Amino acid sequence: MKLKFKAFAAFMLAAVVSLALFLSPSEAAKARQLRYYALDVGQGDCSLFVLPDGRNVVFDAGPRSNAKKTVNYLKSCGVRKIDLLVASHPHEDHIGGMKELLSKIPVKQIWDSGYNHGSKVQRDFYQMIKDKKIPFGRPKRGYAAKLGDVTLEVLAPAKPLKGTSSDANNNGLIVLVTYGDVSFLMMGDAQKEEQKTISPLPRASVLKAAHHGARNGTDAELLRDVSPDIIILSYKRGNSYGHPHKETVSAIRRAKILRFDTADGPVKLRTDGKSVTFERKRVVK
Repeated sequence: MKLKFKAFAAFMLAAVVSLALFLSPSEAAKARQLRYYALDVGQGDCSLFVLPDGRNVVFDAGPRSNAKKTVNYLKSCGVRKIDLLVASHPHEDHIGGMKELLSKIPVKQIWDSGYNHGSKVQRDFYQMIKDKKIPFGRPKRGYAAKLGDVTLEVLAPAKPLKGTSSDANNNGLIVLVTYGDVSFLMMGDAQKEEQKTISPLPRASVLKAAHHGARNGTDAELLRDVSPDIIILSYKRGNSYGHPHKETVSAIRRAKILRFDTADGPVKLRTDGKSVTFERKRVVK
């Protein structure tokens, strides 16, 4: 009788573990897993972290043209509130969807790069923050926040940069998200000028490629510094910028890094703080 009970207990434990692998925020919290999604927002950027304690952190909101789809996808992931919303920099392909997002999902706190682009989309974003009285900050290098077992460390901006090829890109937020032994380096659209202010970049398990896989953001030097196991490129196939650039694609291939592209659909990863696994079967070679 004892042997049968032990066998049954072992079976139930295995079933619970398998069910907890990848579903709702509550299940992820129970399993002490962090889930990461790189959304398919077309030519733009939006990422979601569902933390082990169930809190949600969102980086950027994609372009305005895809805003409703972005919000609906976040909701389909179980997002009913956002504990921290990060605006990496003020270009439309990263914050164009903010107005729709803020109107449909409650947000508790916002981090912004602090770079004043002066565009209407940025002014509308700031006005909604003011109207909704959302706590708002412009963290710089050296600032870190602890959300349960997850740390968000701000690596940049380290200092104001002027006269670069794109000041908006090169004064953006770069954030290292760490859970246990696993880290995600969120590069925004940082180009070489900003990267040099914090060189060398830290090692990370997962690299969210800088500037959609552009040659001026993600190159062999960055890949050597970060030495990621996985790299994610966010872009729309056939975009007018030619992203990802062939130089970046070649460097990733030479480094033998596992690559996922949002042009093929949302990228879904999960980690227990020790290893990273992925749900989507499409791997770019």
